[in-house]
Parts: sequence; structure tokens; C-alpha cells
Amino acid sequence: MSLFKVCNWWKNQCPDVDSNYDSFSIHCTRLCLEEGEKDSIIVGSHAGHLSIYQPSNKASLDGEIEEDQFFENVFQHSDVILETKLTLPVIGITSGKFTTASKTETKLHIAVLHPMKVCIYQILTLDGIADHGDHTKLLLLYEHPLGKAAFSMCRGNFGGVKGRDFLCVQHMDGSLKFFEQDGISYECELPGERNIPSPIHYVSRTDCFVTVSPGWDLECYRYQDLSETNVSLRKSDPIWSICVGEYALDLNVHQISNVESVIIVLGENNLLCITDTGKLKFIKKLDYSPICFHSFIIGWYWEPDTRLMIAVVSESGSLLLYEDSQIVWSAELPEIPVAISRANVSGLPGALVTLDNSGVLSVGFLGSEPHLFKVPPLNLVPFEVEKCQKEMMELEKEIRAGVDFSDIALINAATERDIALLVVLDTKLERCTHSTNINGGELSMCQIIVTVTTHIKLELLQLCISVDPSLKCSKQVFMFRDIAADQMQKMESWIYPYEPAIPSDFTVCILCSYTNKQGITRVLQKASILPLEMFVKPTQASKEAAHKVTLTSHGSDESLANLFPEFISDGNPHALGLLSLISGTKVTIVAAKNTNRYRVQSEDLLGIPLVVMSLVERINQRSATSQDGKKSTLKVSISSSPPIEGLLQEIDKHYNLRLQHKKITEELEVRAGQMRLFERRFVVKLQERSLRALDGILMLLKKNHAGIAKTHGELRKIQFQLHLSQIHLSALLNLFEACFVHSDIPVKYLDTVRSIFATPVFDCSDYCWEEMVHPMVRFLSQNGPLRAATGISSFDEKYVFATDEKFHFEQFKKQLTALFARIGEKRSKTGRSSADFEEELEELTDDQVAASEWISYEKQSDMPL
Repeated sequence: MSLFKVCNWWKNQCPDVDSNYDSFSIHCTRLCLEEGEKDSIIVGSHAGHLSIYQPSNKASLDGEIEEDQFFENVFQHSDVILETKLTLPVIGITSGKFTTASKTETKLHIAVLHPMKVCIYQILTLDGIADHGDHTKLLLLYEHPLGKAAFSMCRGNFGGVKGRDFLCVQHMDGSLKFFEQDGISYECELPGERNIPSPIHYVSRTDCFVTVSPGWDLECYRYQDLSETNVSLRKSDPIWSICVGEYALDLNVHQISNVESVIIVLGENNLLCITDTGKLKFIKKLDYSPICFHSFIIGWYWEPDTRLMIAVVSESGSLLLYEDSQIVWSAELPEIPVAISRANVSGLPGALVTLDNSGVLSVGFLGSEPHLFKVPPLNLVPFEVEKCQKEMMELEKEIRAGVDFSDIALINAATERDIALLVVLDTKLERCTHSTNINGGELSMCQIIVTVTTHIKLELLQLCISVDPSLKCSKQVFMFRDIAADQMQKMESWIYPYEPAIPSDFTVCILCSYTNKQGITRVLQKASILPLEMFVKPTQASKEAAHKVTLTSHGSDESLANLFPEFISDGNPHALGLLSLISGTKVTIVAAKNTNRYRVQSEDLLGIPLVVMSLVERINQRSATSQDGKKSTLKVSISSSPPIEGLLQEIDKHYNLRLQHKKITEELEVRAGQMRLFERRFVVKLQERSLRALDGILMLLKKNHAGIAKTHGELRKIQFQLHLSQIHLSALLNLFEACFVHSDIPVKYLDTVRSIFATPVFDCSDYCWEEMVHPMVRFLSQNGPLRAATGISSFDEKYVFATDEKFHFEQFKKQLTALFARIGEKRSKTGRSSADFEEELEELTDDQVAASEWISYEKQSDMPL
């Protein structure tokens, strides 16, 4: 990156704002429309727009020269000479004397190349009657139709004529067609297959044409050989050729002395300078990817001190200026252009003219003062947490005051008007036909159908289906480009279990992002729920279990038959057993006889989260009718949560697997370094022809390769176990979040509680999940509504910025346990928990068990089918 930047002097947006420009879209010349005029800039686009600009510094023209006149110049409407819309795309522009008018005529004409014809225009300036001034228009003089698609064109005084210019059009197949002013046209074929066209230029000193062949050779053809009317006498072989070894992005030709002209070739990796006699003058290897270039001569070619200057633009937006093969300047461009040229505009001779792919035309100059980054002085004032926190809170208030939330609502409403997104999950499951990591068992897959109806024209539409890490989607990303209005796109995909782990979440999230023709991006999100029977099937219920969660429905009493109709076909049982199709875990849902409460119990804690979330979702979907006849969504509360020991055990397992993964990764890096060392020694011994020493090197190579293969196998196993542990940990975090959120915790604590349970769990390359969560747990233990009694309490919700460099895992577990205990203390003490019912069941005798509100299963007939 350069310290200097190209200073902007004049800037304008061309009529076409789309990406319809390339290196042939700009042409700078002096049209000689009036006496003493400067260069004009002609811009053409592939959409047919043709514009002519004549930038000027109004202050210098009026005689009022300011000190900063070479800095930003305000665009004036009078700088636009002409703007018109042609019916065909413009793929090439040049200027010259293309008519048989008098030799004393100084005005130039414009030649515009279209895909199937070339047109010659004259620029007419009409005097204005009112005070609006003169205006300019294009007059079509004549046009030449083409039999084949055109690629590029060049002009020149072919044959050494004086005062006239001819045109040469190159077709896509590499053939050339010449047009003279008298209407004479003839076509010739270059030798060999020309399936990759490249730019062509005319060398006036030798009356030759130069172009690059598909074999990456720069070839030179004499005009007299190509223009021979007798085909039998026409010579199509080049007079000389030289290998450039790569495709030529562009060519330029300059005469630098009375006896020599040079051809500048910009390749994909090199910059070459070749004389008009086929001798390589210099080659410059580029350590960047060039986009476009422009070369020019300082001085006259008959002068001895003529300088050849070459300006190259890199893909990073840097302008590199060379004198011959030596770089003399480097500067950063404000935009990355697709075309660059040089013009002598009014008030700024030798200006740089750039055009980017969106039609932004800029005129600038090389800045002589570097834009240096100055390191700010160190602030040695002691850091005051309270003062910084107060300043940050004031800034947050200003930001919130400056955000208009009504605009967000309008944007969301406009997004839904632009695109209609319909998501349908087929409830009829099919047998899974995709390969999975689950051994045994019959798995099912669900079809998801997403229909997108666009009401406006879109440039890009991307649809992404996001599922739980334990699930997989047959096709997850759909992408469409250039979509017309009022079109419907239908996408189908299959979702099926992939990993041998119970999903932590059965919600499918569909993200639809689109970009309209104005370049504005919007995102639309929809969510849907996968059917529960995709993961479990009914089985015999269990009477006792180690882990239990109690839920209460406020509003009405819903039976299990109404909540799970796909598993209960007849009767109204008070218990339902569900068996996981993935892990074989059994979960039982018990409904209280006399109250609207439910208990989910299982021997495996990992089987409870999916059933609890499904039960909460189904109860929420039910509506209760109040006394005034209005319907409202039922409220669910969870009066108890599982013990934290199960979560801590899974955290221990995940952290130990992460340590093993890090250890094996380091071992693999060491073995890979040893392998590279052995390979280098093997090459050295091979060059020394020391055959006896090769046996020992080969033995080390084979042994090290076997060790790498073994370590890589262990790494894959650890990665698989770590991935399963992340899924299990995510499931338990979702369970604890549901237990805390659906309890009687005050509203001001909910946001803080939700911030702890961020799922799905993931590990980055440098830190594991525990190390990333530890600062947040420690912060909540010292600040905010859930801080400990011994924490910092200068004022509420204060941030602490000091962190320890080393992570202490045992300290993290202690702080997490204490934080969960404080969250439990915020719960309401009203209501009966699952433990209360256990005590009640123990006090009942065998005869009274049937009278309990929890159903007893002493008879086989009481079990659900």
C-alpha cells in the first residue's frame, strides 16, 4: 500500500450505473470543435449510452485563480457536451478524419463500434436562441454493417495516406475487415485458429498491425500483404513474431524516435516492451494482478530526451507509474477502475482519467504529499471504569435517540411486499435414502418446500436453509441471478438425521437475502418446526426415572391425546412413552389427573430437551378462551429445572476433548515438519547420488508417513466426538434456558439469562467454548442484576475490562454453578415442584397410589399402547 493517494479534481457519474464498462469504454481526444479547446472524454457503455465530457476549472477560465484550485473541483453542468442513448451496445470508441472532406477540415469524427456494425458520427454544435447556450447533437454520417460479431477496432493512416484515417475491425473469429473513406471494404483471414481474440493496434512507422495469437505470440502483419486484392497473391504470414507466453490484456504503440517504435504489452503477469522490428526491449515481472494500463510519451519522438511512461492499475486499487522498466511513483486510487487514460483538460494538463465498472468517471492528479498515519500519543492517565461507563452510556443514549425505529418497521414491511416467502414442511415422512453416521434403525426424512414470489426485479436472490448441527439438508443453499418481476421460484430439499445425537433444536430457519437493482440488500427470515415423529416413536412408558422436569399450563387443561395426536390414536391415556430413533433413549410424559401439569422424565438427561421444547411449543400453539370471549395464547411455566451436575459433566467432557484435539493437532504439526525435513534431505541425497544414504532416508519417510496417517486417524475420531459433544452441550443449554425463561423470573433478568445460553455451541481455532463464555460468566457474577453479594457494586450494570491471561477451568465451573444458583433464587417460590410430588408419592400407600394425581402403572392395561 502506498503512502500517496491520487487526488480527485473532477468527478461525475455516467448515465449507466450498472457494470457495463471495460477498458475499451473510454477515449480521450481533442475533437477540435472550437479554437483553443482542450481534450474531451468520450465514454460508452454496453447498454448503449454515449457521453462526451469536457472538464474545466471555471476559476482559471475566469482569471480568478485560487491557491487550492488543483484540489476538488465541483462538477458543472456545462462540462457535459453530449449525453445520448444509442439503440445498440457500444463496445469500442475512436476518433479521426473518416470522411472525404477537405484536408483543411480540422474537426474530428467519432467512430462507434457495435456488435454487428460500425457507425461514423459527426458532432454538430447548434447556437442557442435563449440564454441556455449552445447545444450539441450527433449526426450519423454513414454506417458499415458487419457480417460477423465484432470484438475491437483500431484506426490509422493505413498505407501511409496523409490527412485521412481508415478503420480496421477485428471479429470474434480473429478475421479483419478494413474500411476506407471511399466505401471500399475488404476482409482477410489471419493464419491459424483464432478462437481467442486479442486487441489489435496499428504501427504507423512500419505500416503494420500487431496482435497476439491464441498461442500467446505477438505477431506483426504488413498492411500491404493483408490488403492485397488478389487472394492468390495475398501473404498471410507474419513478418515477425515473438512469444509473450500469456494472454494480452491490452496493447499500446508509441514512436519513441525517428527509427523506432515500441509495442507495450500488458499480460496477466508481465509487462513487455517490444520494438517494431520484433526485438524484446525489456520485460517486467509484476508481483500483482493488473487490471488495465495506459502508456504515453513525454516530449516529441524526434527529441533525444523522450521518456516512455507506463501507468498500471492493480486489482487492489494501486496506480504504479513506470519509466521504461523502473517504477518511479505509486499511489492509491479512490476507486478500482476498469479503464485508465490521460488527458489535457482545461486547468489541469496531464490529468489521469479513470472509469470504474459502475460508471464513475474521475479526473485526478498524483498527490505529492503523502497521507501518513500518525500514531496517537499514549494516554498515561489511569483508567477509570466508572467514568468510561458513564461516557459509554451517554453515547448509547445518543445512538438510541438517533435511531428511528419506525423506519425499521417500514423497511420490514417493504421487504415483505417485495418478496413473498412461503415455507411448507411435508408432514408425511419418507424413509431416509441418504447416507448418515447413524448405525442401524430406520430413519425418516422430511421434505421442505420453499416458494419465493418476487414482485420486483432482483439482481441476486440467495436462500439458505439452516438446521441443527445433528441434522443435514440435501441442498442447503439456492442462488438465483437477474430475476424478473412477478416470478415464482420453487425450491425443494430433504432434511434428515445425520449424526448419532439427539438434535438440540428441531426448528428450521429459512434465510432469504436479496439485492435489488439499486444495490440495496434485504434479508427475510422464516422459521418452521420439524415433526417430532421424525426423531421418536411411541413406546411403553416408564414409571421411574432419574431426571424429571415439571411443566404447568395456565389457562386450560390439555390432554396428551390432544397434544400428541400422531402418537395416540385412541383413548385418553395420562402417560406417553417416546423412544428416540437415533440414540434409543426413552422419555416419558406424565400428565396429572386433576391439574394442568405435565412431567417429562428420563434416565438420560440428553433425551429430555427435545421433548420439553416440543411440549412447550404445542401448548403455546393452543389458545384459551377467556370470559369475555377473546382467545389468547396459553402460558407455560416450568417450576423446576434439572440439577446442574449433568451440565457440568458434559462441559467436562467437552473441555477434555478439546484439550485432546489441541494436543493431537500439535503432534500432527510436528510430524508434518519432520516430513518436510526428511523430504528435503531426500532431495539433497538424490542430487549427490548417494544411493546408500537413500535407504535410511526412505525408512524415515515411511515411518513418519505411517505416524502421520495414524495421528490423522486419531484426529478425525476426536473431531467427531467433539462435534457430538457440542450437540449434546447445546441441547442441555437449551433445556436450562427453557427452564429459566419459562419460570417466574422477573422480566429484567430475562435478557441477562438468555445471553448465557447462546447455541449452537462452537469452538474457534484459538479458543474453546468454555474460554469464550468465561469472561461473560465472570462479568455477570460481578455486575448487573445477577451479581454476587461480594461483587463490585459501585453502580448497577458496570463493565469490567480487566481479564486474566490464563484460563482456569475449575474456577469457571464454580462461577457458573454460583450464577445458576442465583438465577434459581430469583424464581418465584409459589407453586409445587417435581420434588414435592416425589415426597407426596412416597407418603402414599399402595392402595392410595391410584388416587394420586400422577398416574401409576401397576397394571399392564394402564400402559399406553
